[in-house]
Amino acid sequence: MTSNHETRQVNTLCRMCDHGCGMVVTVENGIPSAVEGSRRHPFNKGWLCAKGRATLDFFNSPSRLKTPMIRKGNGFLEASWEEALAHASEKMHHLKKAYGPQSLAIYYGEGVGHQEIRSYMKRFANVYGTPNFCGVGSICNTARTIAETLTFGALTKPDIPNTRLLIVWGGNPLVSHEPYPPAEIEKLRKRGGQLIVVDPRKTETAQKAYLHLSVKPGTDAVLILNVLHVIFHEELWDKSFVTKWVNGFQQVFEAVRDHAFSPERGQHVTGILPETVRSLARTYASTKPASLFTGNGLEHHGHGVNTIRLLALLKAVSGNLDVPGGDLFTPRPKLKDITAPLPGTPVPPVGIERFPVFCLTRKEAHALSLSDAILEGKPYPIKGMVITGGNPSLEWPDNRRTVEALQALEFLMVIDVVLSPDSKYAHVVLPACTFLERDEHRVNVYQNLSCITTRSQVVEPRFGLPDQMIWVKLARSMGYGQLFPWENCAQGIEEMLEEQGLTYQGLVAQGGIHEYEGRRYKKYEEKGFPTPSGKVEIYPQLLMELGFDPSPIMKEFSQAPEPSEEYPLVLTTGGNLLCYTHWQFHYLSKLKKMAPEPVCEIHPDTALAYGVSAGQRVEVRTTFGSVRVAARLTERIRRDTIHIPQGWEEANVNVLTGMSGADPISGFPNLKSVPCNLTGC
Repeated sequence: MTSNHETRQVNTLCRMCDHGCGMVVTVENGIPSAVEGSRRHPFNKGWLCAKGRATLDFFNSPSRLKTPMIRKGNGFLEASWEEALAHASEKMHHLKKAYGPQSLAIYYGEGVGHQEIRSYMKRFANVYGTPNFCGVGSICNTARTIAETLTFGALTKPDIPNTRLLIVWGGNPLVSHEPYPPAEIEKLRKRGGQLIVVDPRKTETAQKAYLHLSVKPGTDAVLILNVLHVIFHEELWDKSFVTKWVNGFQQVFEAVRDHAFSPERGQHVTGILPETVRSLARTYASTKPASLFTGNGLEHHGHGVNTIRLLALLKAVSGNLDVPGGDLFTPRPKLKDITAPLPGTPVPPVGIERFPVFCLTRKEAHALSLSDAILEGKPYPIKGMVITGGNPSLEWPDNRRTVEALQALEFLMVIDVVLSPDSKYAHVVLPACTFLERDEHRVNVYQNLSCITTRSQVVEPRFGLPDQMIWVKLARSMGYGQLFPWENCAQGIEEMLEEQGLTYQGLVAQGGIHEYEGRRYKKYEEKGFPTPSGKVEIYPQLLMELGFDPSPIMKEFSQAPEPSEEYPLVLTTGGNLLCYTHWQFHYLSKLKKMAPEPVCEIHPDTALAYGVSAGQRVEVRTTFGSVRVAARLTERIRRDTIHIPQGWEEANVNVLTGMSGADPISGFPNLKSVPCNLTGC
């Protein structure tokens, strides 16, 4: 007898988070049977995190949506693709005719990512005529991008494999939803390098550090100013770089040298001892090369952009910009923008009046302004919405108002792999397939790799369709077919790769990894920085033009947030767990075992003062609301701080947050320094 058993291996990219680690999938008789990290991929080099190892559980999950659904009364009826798309098209045509195209908002979440799927959605928005295309960038990473783009003209990333000192400030790369291979952190230590972590919690990364600064939430800017104060007073900055490449240095130099920014004055604000601040400043200034890794811990405060601008200044004066082992600029490749030929709309996007810097630099609406437009018609009514790969009811601040807004929509369509929390408010639900069932390209600049890589389709979709093709089918159902000519994902990739002289099959044939540019250092010496002056900008012209104070130093930085009798503690939220990506994968039993329930981290001394024992349920209250959650006692958190992770339906931490006091530059809410109180239940 002969066996018909067929086994093959496919090189692809993981998409359990946005990192895109290389993955090799074994396929037996047309069914994925095993996954492992690709040793050829220059980032993960064979490593996969817990989420990546659970890929087949995701693919085989019984929770996957199998067919489109249309709401009937309080429930859903299964429908064909033709029926669901026709129904959605009818509703969207009605919105456009009755209220104008701007009445439709399109929102993409982290589940979609930031690569080509977003281009299809933006193209659809342009053709439909709505300026209200927006996404998870309204609450993640963009504050960092705005801050560094204002300062440098581009975004930096730390060269961890080659650095001698890594400072992780407000991040947790060993666990965050884009985890960093632990081997690289170990290599840093083995080659004699140092790791410093600044975080209110002694995170998994902080446990590996030789120095951990447990800063009070929301006071990072004061701590950065204290570090700069030491560097300036002790003349530890890189004078040759600063003289030639930093615009506005003398003004900020004189300001920061003031005694108001001394470590002694800062201690009562930050909680960090002056000698520890001096040690950090001297170590950073004297170690070459050194690099800074930042996470969302600096973004989610009422002054996040200016805090990150100060950190950018610290990078600049140290002389670590774009040098081996420092903070690198990795240019993006030239790819065809499939949204560019299509005209925009003269109607301004929602959010531009309150957050003009965000909307103008991001070229999107600000998603967190949509609730006002839906519920109050400000600046004009939003009546319909499409959500793909996201969950505003869990992601956005002020959960009560977000849910109220979703329920008030005349039409809501949700596209996802599973029945997401927001689906309960939807009128149409469309099933997307998993990343194993679609082709996609990825640019890896966030990993400091000048590479275009491919996420190759491993098998035909078992359920659902690739996100790109869902938008193509929707466009054709709407009558926009001539502007959406692609018959499959590969054709769309081919068009985007035209300017690189690449074909999709050619890219796959070379193992799915194409290096478009060799590494070059100190690129600013060729043409300067991509800023108006060609230098590092401490006082950006754009901020002045839009009516903002261009100084990164705010008066609020020097004012210690005083606890009140009603809210004596500080709540910090949003720390990720290795097993989940926000809400995603809570339904996978293998990962659920790693973190079966939400918890509130409390210092044992604080728990004793409040009469709380380990495992007891506590009620956490802020001015926005309250949640009940189990207490986890740990000495790895400040005594004045408690922490609740995000992404849990059972204890939605965004019941406790809101938009009051949002950063005026980025529009990011305060999620990480919220006054709170707690009681035992």
